[in-house]
Amino acid sequence: MDCNRLDYIKSVTDKGNEREWAYSDESIGSEFKLNFKRGKGVESHARKLPKGSLIILSQIPHECKDNLTGEKKKIPDECKKRYLTHVVELVNDGNYDEQQLKWGEDPWGIFRLVKVHWITDFSNCRKIPVELDVIKVKWSRRNTYAISLESKTLKAHWNDVHDLREHLKKELNLCCTKVQECDTTSLFSHPVLSE
Repeated sequence: MDCNRLDYIKSVTDKGNEREWAYSDESIGSEFKLNFKRGKGVESHARKLPKGSLIILSQIPHECKDNLTGEKKKIPDECKKRYLTHVVELVNDGNYDEQQLKWGEDPWGIFRLVKVHWITDFSNCRKIPVELDVIKVKWSRRNTYAISLESKTLKAHWNDVHDLREHLKKELNLCCTKVQECDTTSLFSHPVLSE
């Protein structure tokens, strides 16, 4: 994974109901349809995101599934924060990804195909990176848009996007070359080797 392509952060929910973790069943190397909620300018925005860009996914869960028992549990109040859960890569140009539903009632009918490069361990919310602790600033979520890491809000705290990328690389334990070994003692993530 080339961390110089870490360009965006995007808020996600579990198909809009915010009960469980979104995309928690994915694994490193898997591909899935990253949904964007319909709205003014959203389809154009989603289509313009460049192929190869990396997007950090951020979310607030309300319930989760116990990995050992499969039982659904409410998230403890102390864990109801916004978390960083994935780093995904846009695998196609926007014009190759079509709407899931051309003209339906589903508000999540816009998507981009993405590949997972990093995913958190969902089994313990206390080990999942808290967005504010990592990024150090509240950013404008603008509905379903993917926000540039060079946005005014983020630049106000991180003068240089390269500093932010290096910080994210360290905090999320991202492996950004094919031969680099990951620090497996990191509290936040699993070791990841990109293709």
